[in-house]
Amino acid sequence: MAQESLLVSFVLGVSLIAAVVVLIGRGWRNYSVAGGWTTRESGSVLTRGADSPMMWTAAFLVAALAFGTAAVLFVAGAEVPEGMAAIGGAFLVAGTTLILILYVFYGTFVSARSRGLKNAQAAFLGAWALGMLFVVAIALKLLGLF
Repeated sequence: MAQESLLVSFVLGVSLIAAVVVLIGRGWRNYSVAGGWTTRESGSVLTRGADSPMMWTAAFLVAALAFGTAAVLFVAGAEVPEGMAAIGGAFLVAGTTLILILYVFYGTFVSARSRGLKNAQAAFLGAWALGMLFVVAIALKLLGLF
C-alpha cells in the first residue's frame, strides 16, 4: 500500500512540474538578458540548445530524476541488490562532485568575464578556484576532519 501511494505521489509531482514548465516556458521565447546577450537564431544545434531555456529545464529535470533514482537505490536497503545500492551511492558521489566542480569553475569564469577579463584569464581564475578547493580538501583530510 505504501509503495502505491509513493508511486502516485511521484507521478503527480512529475506531472505538476511538467505543467509548470509548459505554462511558463511559452513566455521565455522573447527573453533577453540585461547584458545584451540574446538567443541566437543561427549556429549549431548545440549552440541553440545551450541558449534555450526549455533545454536547460529539461536537462535539470533529467538530472533531478537521475539523482532521485540514485538516492532511492542507495537507501532502499534489502529491497534492491547490494550492487545496485553501491552503484546508486557511487553515482551520487560522482554526480555531486562533478556539479560542484562545474559550478565553481563556470561561476568563476562567468564572473571574471563580466568584469572585463579575457577568456584565458577567466579560465585561469576558474582553475585557480578549483585548485584552492582541492588544497582545502587535502588540508581537511590531513587534519582528519573527513
